[in-house]
Formats: sequence, structure tokens, C-alpha cells
Amino acid sequence: MSFDSLRYLLFLPAVVLLHWLTPSRFRWMTLLAASYVFYASWNAALSLLILFVTGCSWVAGLLLEKTESPRLRRLLLTGALAVCLGLLAYFKYFNLLGQTAAALLGGEWRFMDIVLPVGVSFYTFQALSYVMDVYRRKMRAERHFGYYALYISFFPQLVAGPIERADNLLGQLRKERRFERSDFSAGLRLLVSGYFRKIMVADLAAPFVNAVFAAERPDGSAVLAAVLLFGIQIYCDFSGYSEIAMGSARLLGIHLMRNFDRPYGAANIRDFWRRWHISLTRWFTDYVYIPLGGSKKGLARQLFATTVVFALCGLWHGAAWSYVLWGLLHACFLNLYILRKRRFPALPSGLWEHALTYCAVTFSWLFFRAGNTGRALLLAGRLFSVWDVSSGVQLLMSAGQRGASPVLLLLLLAGGLLMLRRLPMLAADEKPPVPVAAWAGLLLAIVIAALIRMDSGTASAFIYFQF
Repeated sequence: MSFDSLRYLLFLPAVVLLHWLTPSRFRWMTLLAASYVFYASWNAALSLLILFVTGCSWVAGLLLEKTESPRLRRLLLTGALAVCLGLLAYFKYFNLLGQTAAALLGGEWRFMDIVLPVGVSFYTFQALSYVMDVYRRKMRAERHFGYYALYISFFPQLVAGPIERADNLLGQLRKERRFERSDFSAGLRLLVSGYFRKIMVADLAAPFVNAVFAAERPDGSAVLAAVLLFGIQIYCDFSGYSEIAMGSARLLGIHLMRNFDRPYGAANIRDFWRRWHISLTRWFTDYVYIPLGGSKKGLARQLFATTVVFALCGLWHGAAWSYVLWGLLHACFLNLYILRKRRFPALPSGLWEHALTYCAVTFSWLFFRAGNTGRALLLAGRLFSVWDVSSGVQLLMSAGQRGASPVLLLLLLAGGLLMLRRLPMLAADEKPPVPVAAWAGLLLAIVIAALIRMDSGTASAFIYFQF
């Protein structure tokens, strides 16, 4: 049940209505049932996997709180980590590890047909953050299994985040909520913004990007256009999902964290990662970077911790070494930034650093989108080879004829970057300048556009659903 499907557009209003009609003390049951129905619409059998992860992490939290022995607490934590990470490794990385081992040993790997559970990377990380926070005594264990199960499976952010912490989301799920017009208005504005980004920008860029990355040896000019467009596509696709998730939750009186903050306006590469996929960045900072020493144990340890974090970040995104290479590129960018700040602290920042950051981030998207390392290196080679611009234009025109008007290519390139750098979120908490009815009308118009695109077969799945 994708956010841009007709089923979700019928499901969400029904859940919102049922939620507010249900007595407050029973609302967790309504939302829990809705969340499992939502997930079961993808694969009913794999709902048992969420239930298993939920049960294991809940029991681990209770035992960690009651246990005083440091050694036993470490064993309990290790066991919980092994279960969650072991399941993630099996479903997501088993074939990659087998293929890599076979290549190193000179053998051949027969791929196993393993179904990747939708959202597994997100809900396992959410469960792990809860267990580690209880282990660190940063929060009390949740004794009510129903509320904890809802925290893990809450449907707006179940499939692609944001990765919420228990101290934020659990507390909101537990407290009595009243219907607030301001929440309803903000929720509608978030939905409008999210659907606009997904349907009117990301889906229009997709045909051009797909055509170039699927071509055998595309011209470098087409590769450049595709990489620029993919930067716009992935941002609007993922931030659009996040805003739809936030808007859906806001209609239920729940405030999810903001996951993006105009990342292409970042002043430097560190600032970019404070603005891009904020929940994942904070997760790796709190549970990997700081435990490895962070910036507190010398420069060498800081550079090492940064490299480990971004290698893992790349691997988290997908079972291909091209994702790891993408992560290591960002590790190099960040380490160079750290060294520059240490060596030349007085060097002024400015437009040049904005531009350099944008170029570095955009170039790295080539490795993220390519699918495998060999293909990424081939496309990078084409990018830096002699161009035949007419060939590149012809490829892009043919892509436009299959999925969108070629004129949109120029519109996206010319206006997209300015919009992504400057456009504030439509759902800020300030009082909106237009009434709720206007936002509802805009949402209805975008929903109609979504249905038309789905009917024509030009809609594309959310990119982060595969992670």
C-alpha cells in the first residue's frame, strides 16, 4: 500500500476518522491494527517478522532494566543486537556476502530467492535504538507491549522513516490527544507538499534518469543531465515521502521529526549531513560515531570513526558495493573538510564552498544510482570523456517521448535547483496564509493527478522503499 496508491488515499481518511471516534484509552488498538493492516498489504507473512523483532526487543528492554550485573547486561544487549542485525543481514545482505566470498575464493555463487521485507532497515534500527537507550539507562523500558508494538509499526513512518526514537514517539502515543484544528491544517499542508514533490517533480524526472542509466554507453552530456536530475529526483522523492508520513501522523495528532532541511543549500559537506536524512545521521552519530570516539580522542580516531560510519551508511542503503563506495566518497569529503578546518581554520567559507559541496554531493549520486560498481565507473568515465552533445540530447528526447515532455528537462534543470535550495517547507507551524479548505482543494487536485499518472503507468515507486 504505497502512499501514492488509491488504496492509501482511501485508507488514511478511514483510519483518521476511526481514530478520533475511538475513546482515547483504546486508540492504540485502532492504530496498531491499522499499522499491521498497512504492512500486511505488502506481504502478510512478513508481518510476523515485525512481530518477532518487536517481541525480542521488548523482552530485551525489560530484562536490561531489571538486571544489575554489567556482564549480564552486556550479554543481553549483544543478544538483542545479534537477533536484529542477524535478521537484517540474512534478508538484505546474504546474497551479497555469498557472492563476494565466492569471488574471493574463485567459486560461483548461486543466488537465493530471498524476499526483502519492506522497511526492514528502518524498523530494525528503531528497535535497536530503543534497546541501546534502555541499556544506557537513558530511558525506562516500556511495560505495555501494545504501545511498544505500535511504536515499532506506526504506519506513517514504518516503511521509510523517519527513524524515530522511543523517547519522542512512545510518549506521544501514550498521552491523551485531542483533535486540534492546527494539527489538521498542518497535516494537510504536509500532504500537499509531499505529494507535490513526489508526483509533480520526482516522477517527472524519473523517465530521463532511467533512460540514461539504462543506456549501454550514454554520452557524457546525457550522464551529466541525468545525475543533476537524479539529485532533484531523490530529494523530492524521499523528502516527499517524509512529508506525507509527517502529514499522515499529524492528522492523528502525532508530531514526527523533520527528516530534511533544504540540504542542497548546505554551506559545507558536514552541514549537508545535518540537513539530509536527519534521523539516520543522528542514529549513526549516537550509536556508532560517538562510541568509536568521535571527535574526543584525537584526529586519527575522528577520521577513522567518520570512515566507518559512512561505509556502514552506504551498506545500510543497499546490498551492493556501489553503495559502500558512495558512502566512502562521502567519508573522503568529510575527512577532507575536517583536515581543512584543522589545517586552515581561518580560511573563509563562502559561495565557493556551497558550490563545491553541491558538486561533490551530486557527483556521488552517480555511484548511488548506478546499481553496481562496474556500471558506476563506466558512467563516470563517460562523464569525463569527449562529449557528443547531439547524441546526449537525442537520448534525453527519446526518454521524454516515453514518459514526459522533453521541455520538462529544461524546466527541471533551470528551476528545480532554485526551488530545492530556497523553498521553505509548506507545513511550518506558523498560521497558514490560506484557509484549510484551500489546502484540501490543492490536495484533492494532486490526488487526481496521482490517479491519472498511476492509470497511465508513468508513476514510479518511492526510491527508499527498496531499503
